[in-house]
Amino acid sequence: MMLYPNIINIKKSHITVKILEGISILIIFVCVLINELFTPHIKWAFLVILGILYAWITSLYSIRKNVNIASHVLLQTIIGLVLTFLVDEIIGYRGWSINIGMPIIIGIANITMLILTIVKRKKYFKYSMYQIVLSILSILVIILLITKAKYKIIAVSITSGITITTLIMSIVLCGKDLKDKLYRVFHI
Repeated sequence: MMLYPNIINIKKSHITVKILEGISILIIFVCVLINELFTPHIKWAFLVILGILYAWITSLYSIRKNVNIASHVLLQTIIGLVLTFLVDEIIGYRGWSINIGMPIIIGIANITMLILTIVKRKKYFKYSMYQIVLSILSILVIILLITKAKYKIIAVSITSGITITTLIMSIVLCGKDLKDKLYRVFHI
């Protein structure tokens, strides 16, 4: 039984990261080369590049110490929304990201934040600020969905309901503390 934690060798970690960076660059190069040689009319290599970038951003953010779960949910939501839109544009389907992908991402993010709120009741206030930012982001996406969605009004309605419900739950569960904090931060 050890009294102290194992110390990570920084040099070995640095070498591992450099090797993984090299492998990522090699994979990107090979995919772009194969794409251009065999299927230049379909730009599937960009999907590989987006996937690798997503993996790196997620991994580097997750490895950092003291990462708040709520901030991780918010970051994943933003990255997911952007990637969904970019994949839709690259593939050329034009519309599934707005009609299906974005409502699902926003709905899942809001439900995840609500579950965090219920489970981490004592630390709820810490999550409430992220919930408000997520709600604002959700409302912006819902406005985009309402103006751009052609067929999937049901998805927009469900997403709107989830967003409004989680925002109301945030206000009900932590309204007084939230008001005090906003007053201290913004001097309202």
